[in-house]
Amino acid sequence: MDEYNALTSTLYAFYTFDRWLYQQVYKPKLIKYKSLSSDEQNLLDFYPQLLSNLEQCLGINDSFTKQLALTAAEDWGVTASPDQWTKCTPQDHDKVRLTLLQLAREWSSDGEVERETTYNKILEAVQKRIKNGKVLVPGCGLGRLVFEFVRKGYWTQGNEVSYHMLLALGYVLNRMPMAHSHTVFPYIFKLLHVLRRLFQVRPVSVPDETPTSIYENPDAADLMSMAAGSFVDLYGPRDLAVSEAYTEDAAASDFRGENEGAFDVVATCFFLDTAHNVLDYIKTIHHCLREGGYWVNMGPTLWHYEGDLGTIEVEKDGKKAHSIMEGMELTRDELIGLVERMGFEVEEQDVVKTTYCGDPKALGNFVYDAEFWVAKKRPITNVATKNAESTANKDSSENESRK
Repeated sequence: MDEYNALTSTLYAFYTFDRWLYQQVYKPKLIKYKSLSSDEQNLLDFYPQLLSNLEQCLGINDSFTKQLALTAAEDWGVTASPDQWTKCTPQDHDKVRLTLLQLAREWSSDGEVERETTYNKILEAVQKRIKNGKVLVPGCGLGRLVFEFVRKGYWTQGNEVSYHMLLALGYVLNRMPMAHSHTVFPYIFKLLHVLRRLFQVRPVSVPDETPTSIYENPDAADLMSMAAGSFVDLYGPRDLAVSEAYTEDAAASDFRGENEGAFDVVATCFFLDTAHNVLDYIKTIHHCLREGGYWVNMGPTLWHYEGDLGTIEVEKDGKKAHSIMEGMELTRDELIGLVERMGFEVEEQDVVKTTYCGDPKALGNFVYDAEFWVAKKRPITNVATKNAESTANKDSSENESRK
């Protein structure tokens, strides 16, 4: 029942997105304009046209998100009508806003530079080391990186836990039969760093490529797979603490067993910092990679749970305990050291400047110094030796400091 409520509340967020949009985007400007004197309104003679443009953009976005919701409901077997779906929160509506930005990033020409900077670097690193093999993309969002791996001949599985992303992903991959078949307005929410008002209300055409084009190659038809659920729950080792993200569900446990050492590559892009316990993520990556397999990472250390004092209940060795969401915000050097101590050899490392869901026509965007690395999974014996050497060196240093 919880899963059904989560699914239908997400569907409801897409279906009723126009109501939230009106309150967040259109209504404040209308109220502000009407509060001005006639002389002030005359100075802003362009403002009525702006309001009209925004109203049209809201209507087109509404048509898109409603159609997505109804189609996704059909695809997911939800037979109830929208008025029977679980009501959503304002946070759910805001995630729809972010989904539209993600759509522009992954499936429009506006996101081309970001994809070239991040996805292409990941793809090139993999192609240099492995010509074909099995790839896992956790936190795959709307599936573009999965699509690119498949197009290059890799069997690729995308993993995503967000219903907002999963519903939109399915709509893109299965319900957009041709390029430039849909139009959205993802930038009407962004009021800062706008050069020209028409840039704010400009349409974005999606998808920039036909997603089903990969199936034109018969050999590629069976190369794409998607798995919905928590990354650690579906791919982690057996000894993680039981929590909302890592369950004792029998199906999940069986799937974890099947995925032990199953992948040649794990590609994480703007994903690692979504962990409230990064140790679990690294253990999971190590568990599902074969020996000698590669972990290719791209992303900042923008730890998503910093400042989140919400509690989480965990169970380890039959004992229950309470923890909080924040507390594992590591520095870059600490993170790299941890990766090496947990069974990986970092072969390549770089810093890549990139935006994320940026507006290419804006006067300013937030630019990340994203960490890029390629790490190879060491054989178990090498891991033990490396950790022993690390402990010995630490003891030696401590002894020297006491002299």
